[in-house]
Amino acid sequence: MTTSNTEVDGLTRLAANPARHRVAIADILSAMGDNGVMMLILLFALPNAVPAPPGTSTVLGLPLLFLTLQWLRGKKPWVPGWIARQSLRRSDFAAIMKRLTRFSSWTESISHPRFPAFAGASALRLAGVMGVILSAVLVLPLPLVNVPSGIALVLFALGGLRRDGVLMLLGFVAALASVIVATVVVIGMWRIGGQLLALARF
Repeated sequence: MTTSNTEVDGLTRLAANPARHRVAIADILSAMGDNGVMMLILLFALPNAVPAPPGTSTVLGLPLLFLTLQWLRGKKPWVPGWIARQSLRRSDFAAIMKRLTRFSSWTESISHPRFPAFAGASALRLAGVMGVILSAVLVLPLPLVNVPSGIALVLFALGGLRRDGVLMLLGFVAALASVIVATVVVIGMWRIGGQLLALARF
């Protein structure tokens, strides 16, 4: 992966520190330094690509929203203080790091620079736009949409890091599927809410 061993070691030490009961977003950002927005998006998106404890998507979705905005604008990683103070249980963060390390090792054998037209500046900018939308979806308390949104963000981040146009294309497919699912869920919840409201009037 395009991050240094020092930064990975810093995150690993953070996850293994028994003196900590929780790990704040600020601690993660500090351990990562200025390594890049896409690496941080991968770190925060990966837990949402699989079923996770309740509330995880909201805690991680908020920094993802700001990070994808910065990706879109080409800025360095930064989140407001009130988001930086949000935290995860250290055991949950340790599980994320274990998953990230395993995932990185696996993807090294299947991901490499290819199809540069789909991993260039225009594609990355469009991925940034989709990333903002997907991050907003993660923040909302919607069922069924966390995993496809997380998968799309992981594919975008990994595709951007590796300049892999195939992963970027797969990311757009996953993002479209996530938006469709989110739209169906919102329409369904709206209709159910309307029916319940109508029943309450009788």
